[in-house]
Amino acid sequence: MNFKYLSLFLATFIYGVLFQCIQNRDDLFYSAQEGNQKIFETYALKNSACGSNKLPGSLALGRVKIDDAKLCFRAIELTTCPQWITEGYVPDSCKVIGTSFR
Repeated sequence: MNFKYLSLFLATFIYGVLFQCIQNRDDLFYSAQEGNQKIFETYALKNSACGSNKLPGSLALGRVKIDDAKLCFRAIELTTCPQWITEGYVPDSCKVIGTSFR
């Protein structure tokens, strides 16, 4: 096999493997609208369970990292009702939801 063809084959193979391994960055984020919707849904479920009427303290202005949002949602689920009803209480993981404006 000719060295030129072998190097071309290897370059194509490596590029193909790397291209398949790189995850689409859009799969890592909710849009601002979707992130806000999910936050409001989670708050509504907790409010319903605890008999309260708490609103999120802030809105997502840009994309929301899915992992950060899920961590916040889980923290809300694990919060006790007396703690949830406390004025001004927001789980720490919800305060630090990372956003990206790219």
